[in-house]
Formats: sequence, C-alpha cells, structure tokens
Amino acid sequence: MKLENVKLNLETELVLNVGDPIGKTNAPRCYNKLFELLDMNAIMLPCEIKKGQLPQLLDACRLMGIHYLCPTMPHKGDFVDLLDDVDETSRLFHSVNAIRLDEKGSHGAGMDGKGAVRALLDGGAKLSGVNALLYGAGGIAGVVAYELSCQNVKKIYIANRTPEKAEAIARVLREHTAAQAEVIGTDAASLDRAAEDCELFANLTPLGMKGFPCQHDYLGFIDHLPKTATVFDCIINPPESETIEAGKKNGLNTVPGMYMLVGQMDVIFDFLFRKKITQADKEACIEELCNYLGVEKP
Repeated sequence: MKLENVKLNLETELVLNVGDPIGKTNAPRCYNKLFELLDMNAIMLPCEIKKGQLPQLLDACRLMGIHYLCPTMPHKGDFVDLLDDVDETSRLFHSVNAIRLDEKGSHGAGMDGKGAVRALLDGGAKLSGVNALLYGAGGIAGVVAYELSCQNVKKIYIANRTPEKAEAIARVLREHTAAQAEVIGTDAASLDRAAEDCELFANLTPLGMKGFPCQHDYLGFIDHLPKTATVFDCIINPPESETIEAGKKNGLNTVPGMYMLVGQMDVIFDFLFRKKITQADKEACIEELCNYLGVEKP
C-alpha cells in the first residue's frame, strides 16, 4: 500500500486495521487523510491476522505500545469477549470496529450502525415510520438494525441464507427495541413480498464487492420497492455496486457504502483519539477514496 501524506518517526502512533484477508481494505485511505488534515502524528496500517490469533495480537500491541485497533471482517465479533469493556449495543450484537488500549484496559465500540444511519439521513432517506429490508446477518447487520430501530423504523425484515443467524438478531431486536422484526428467506418470492412493504433496502453482505467470489443470485426484488424507497449498500468498491446500479435503474434514491465509512468517522475519532472532525473533513475523505479508486464521486 502506498502511504502518501503521512509522517513516520519515533513518536508516530500506529493504528492497525485488522482483518483476514485485508488486501482490499479502504479504511486506511480515510484514516490517513484525516490524520493529515488534523495534523496528527499517526498512521493506519493494514494488518492481516488469522482467526484464533487475536489474543496474541492484543498481547503484542501491549508489548509494543500500540493503542488503537480497527477490526474488519471476520474479527468484529471475535474481539468482543477479549476486551475489558464494550458498549451495550456492540455486546448485544457481538460487533466492534474501534478498540482503544490504555492504562485502564481495553475498550471497544461498534460504529458501523451509526455510520449507516448517518449516511442514510445525509443521503435523503426516510427512516421514521418506514419498514426496512436488510440482506445479511453478519458482522454489521445487528448494529445497523439496532440503530435503524433508534430512528423509529417500524418493521425490519432480515433476509439471510442461514435463518438461525437472522433469528438471533431478530430476537435481540424484539427484546431491546420497539421495532418489529421478521426473518425471511433469500428466495425470490420472499424478497419480492418484503420489498413491496419497504421503503429501505440495505445490502449488508460482501456480495458484489470487487474481488469477492460471489454475486447476488437475485436482485429483481428491487423492482418491487416503491418509488419513494432508498437502496443502500455497505460495499465501498465498486462505489456503484450491482445493488446501487439496480436501484438507480429504477429511479430510486441510492446511498453507496463509502458514505457509511465516512459517516462514522466523527464518532470513531472521538472514541479513539478525542478528536473532532468536520463535514469538510468527511468530504475530503470521500474525495480521497474516489481518487484512489479512480471513480467519479457517487
């Protein structure tokens, strides 16, 4: 990875973006751009760590004086039980993507849900009183569903190939929020029926991501969404994923995944570094990502 606009010396704080595989990560583009804008002596580096090796990683960080970790797939859930404290939402749905190590211990928080909601609201999506169809029950699905419920989303359909995972999220939503939750299949008929009842669709899987070996089996249900609906995708690359393209083809409002990544930067930087960032800083991150990916701003 080329590391433009960063400084490196004996006082530089290392921030590790931890995943497996990690080669397609885009987070360092945002973080390192913000470090530059805020004149912070810090650098984010991608760090590929295998499943089962997270305890050794935490020990190594303490030994080397590394204070900040930002987990991505597949480690967002595995870190939770290894930390001294985690915010309640992240513990309920077993997902963190920001970790701070200090003299008081290890602290984790999950900001993906907040980033998704911020991206949706900034992107013109209506949330209060609507029904939502979420595709996927993996690392970010629970926290996104929870934050949507905090915005008064009325009913949440969760479609997943493994019903047990979706039902676990639905059960927590029923117990801890006012939102209704229903698990559905990923067959065309089930998706079509749910889409007709929803004004928000969110892809929360890596399906369609550049380099990922699988695509969506069926996106025809997007044709059944009302014209007032918003289509959201958590995927950053390509910015116009197959999901976003299907939404645009139908004249729907669309919110690409890079806005979720950038949308959570203010809460992450406050949690990790006690730093405030501005909307102009976020816009600079979007430009950085687009320049890096060689695409127009979506």
